Amino acid sequence: MISEKSILLDKLQEVFSPKSATSQEAWSMLLEVGLPSKKSEAYKFTQITKVLEKELDLDLVAKKEFDKTHLYQTQGSHIVIENGVFSKQHSTIEDGVAVEAGEITEGKHDPFSLLNTAFSPEEISISVEKEASPIFIYHVNSVGFSNPRIKVSATKNQEINLVEKSINAEGTFTNSYISFDVDSNAKVNYSKIQSYGDSSLVHETIFARQQRDSRFYSNIFTFSGALVRNNITINLEDENCEGHMNGLYLLDGKSHVDNNTSVDHLKPNSYSNELYKGILDEKSTGVFNGKIYVRPDAQKTNAFQSNNNILLSDDASIHTKPQLEIWADDVKCSHGCTSGQLDEDAIFYLRSRGISEKNAKAMILTAFAAEAIAQVPVQELKEELEGLIAKKLS
Repeated sequence: MISEKSILLDKLQEVFSPKSATSQEAWSMLLEVGLPSKKSEAYKFTQITKVLEKELDLDLVAKKEFDKTHLYQTQGSHIVIENGVFSKQHSTIEDGVAVEAGEITEGKHDPFSLLNTAFSPEEISISVEKEASPIFIYHVNSVGFSNPRIKVSATKNQEINLVEKSINAEGTFTNSYISFDVDSNAKVNYSKIQSYGDSSLVHETIFARQQRDSRFYSNIFTFSGALVRNNITINLEDENCEGHMNGLYLLDGKSHVDNNTSVDHLKPNSYSNELYKGILDEKSTGVFNGKIYVRPDAQKTNAFQSNNNILLSDDASIHTKPQLEIWADDVKCSHGCTSGQLDEDAIFYLRSRGISEKNAKAMILTAFAAEAIAQVPVQELKEELEGLIAKKLS
């Protein structure tokens, strides 16, 4: 009997057309390692290969064209990417920001980043040459299978605020990859809004490499989608680095969201903090699998991880697994997770002050979610998030 992953790879083989030696090499490696099967521990609760085998439509071409109303009405560089291809005509690039489309370079060697390397039409490189306004990236995905690929370079002493947003047609599968090279004393604050249709399938890979004295913030906000998987990795490769991961998922319907995170401390005197919060209603499902690695040379490491969830329905579910792997002895590390329902005592207290039950619950949930958006530096984005949260919780 042919395995599920072989059937899907055979399906992709029919349309695979190598664009370079790098894409051919990635495809060969993918054939060797395979896509995740039901036995893959990292995808234990997210059977993405099985879903793709059933749902992936390589021939789909939807009517999803660029629409200026999706752009943030604020100063900054606005970069539009259509089905993985940089659209210069629809983009507005400020001085000091360089955007180039070129050949694919090697990426991480997990199955879906290899899949992206094999099928991506181009690699879009973004670099900041001087202090600049926020950078906004908009993906317009209207084909059955798209593979956007972005490489961001934050040069020494530079600060970048970057916001990424996707507008996906229904029934599409988007397999995106974005990497960050954060040079010494640079700071990157990256935010992603995931608000997809009920039949959208998404796999996101986010990978950051940090140098000495650098800071990196990842803020992922998920509101909808049939199946959304986020693979987020931060490598702290030198001393005195800070890596931050913040996430919020507000789910209802049958949405399934899986956050798989990894922070790797390689050198001494670095700090990482990870905070993920989830509110799940109806028949939605959340998955959180977070890993912190502290290598033998990474003495004086401070690393913290927290995942907190509220279930609003008996049919909603959460699978959470925080993990620490420590090979150094002079460190401060902790992890923890909570899953439960709304605090009835808190609801009773608010109702005793004349607040309706509905408003009392909304107030508690809004306060619960607020901490996860605290690190967003772009005001217009923060206002949009507050609106989406209020709409979800109404």
